Amino acid sequence: MIDSSGQNLAVDAGVAAVLGAAIGGGLAGLTAVGTSWFNLRVARLQHEAQETEAARQRRFEVLRERREPRSMAYSNFLSEGQEVIDIVRSRLGEADLKDELLPLLKRLQKQRANVAVVGPQPAADAAFAFLKAFAEFRIEFCRDNPDAWKKAVKAEALLEQFTLAVRAVLEDDGSRPQ
Repeated sequence: MIDSSGQNLAVDAGVAAVLGAAIGGGLAGLTAVGTSWFNLRVARLQHEAQETEAARQRRFEVLRERREPRSMAYSNFLSEGQEVIDIVRSRLGEADLKDELLPLLKRLQKQRANVAVVGPQPAADAAFAFLKAFAEFRIEFCRDNPDAWKKAVKAEALLEQFTLAVRAVLEDDGSRPQ
């Protein structure tokens, strides 16, 4: 060190060693704090990623367990719906068709109830829309409305919408959040 007189003072070796150790220790401490903070941040990110993956896996397992009963309910409803459409198409001009429409409607209602139970809501809504359209057709047909066939066409289109809705449900692999 140089004092005010301009002379170089001898620095005691002990003081220099203590000063150097203090600076080195401080820098080492700062490095340790920075490394610890970085490691903590990485650990938190890994934990979040693991939680996200675990939630996705649980959702996938739940969907897999639901897929079989849903598939059965959807298939039964589609079969009944297609049978109704086929009967209406083949016998639209026959008078005795009126007597068969109520039992067909009741069969559809039972199958729609199964779809409503297994869900989800888009599938249940699509099944209800088809059932409602068929019920409207039945009313118009029984009233001898010549435009009743338009309701049957609408019902057929809604059965196709049901098919698209349930296909999306069955193809869900759990990767999308609910």
